[in-house]
Amino acid sequence: MSQKSSSCVREAVENIEDLQSAVKEECPTGCYSKLLSPSYTLGDTVPFAIFTSKSKPFVAFGNVGELDNGPCFNTAFFRVEKVHDGCATLSLLIAFDEHKHILDFTDKDTVCDVFRLEKTNFCVEVDLDCFCAINCLNPRLLNRTH
Repeated sequence: MSQKSSSCVREAVENIEDLQSAVKEECPTGCYSKLLSPSYTLGDTVPFAIFTSKSKPFVAFGNVGELDNGPCFNTAFFRVEKVHDGCATLSLLIAFDEHKHILDFTDKDTVCDVFRLEKTNFCVEVDLDCFCAINCLNPRLLNRTH
């Protein structure tokens, strides 16, 4: 974990990274493997949304130009991959409604329409000091089927 700061968003993201990393430990019966209660049930991701100083959710774009065999999408949901010097690599989580339609957060869709989140290979680099709030979500949203 990087040095301590006064940024509560940075500290929260660093703590999420620590929890996710602990779930991947070698010993499946170790203390940390139970943090996501247990990892084989809830997975290795704590999904979250972060907010700008204007109380707007941060939205990022994935697969712009549709070059990687899938649709272009935007999302307000992320998984921390790595924290380094106050910055973070966040992977984008694509959001679906209950009818398996991709949600568009620049349109009329709202976060309340989210039924399922899926990991993607698309990432964004962010400066964690640029955010004022974080909202951690239930890990059960990942790959939810019912």
